[in-house]
Amino acid sequence: MGIVSGMQLIMKVISREPPPGKKVNLTLEDAVLWIDWVVTAGVALALTLLSATARGEASVDVLVGLLFVCVVGMLVVPVLVRVLCYDGTGGIKGWSYVVLADLAGMMVLLVSVTTGVNIYGA
Repeated sequence: MGIVSGMQLIMKVISREPPPGKKVNLTLEDAVLWIDWVVTAGVALALTLLSATARGEASVDVLVGLLFVCVVGMLVVPVLVRVLCYDGTGGIKGWSYVVLADLAGMMVLLVSVTTGVNIYGA
């Protein structure tokens, strides 16, 4: 998770032309990674459930994890992030709000991991 996030930031630095007088062209929004983590969790759990079902080994734990990710990660967390972390113009309020949003995404991703999903090779 940390390696992938770090690589995403490095690729953003490399791929963007910096403005005059600056070495990099990163914004606060570039540190918002929770969306990637929630989507990764949902897709990994769905593939795990499909694979286990095809083998006749479907697990209640994976099904509950998938329901949690779908309901909390894809419905509740985005609304809470919008209400708590963004201002009226659509900009994130500050670094502490980036951390809060990313922690919410990390929590959803960890549900996938604890249900036995291999995140980058599901």
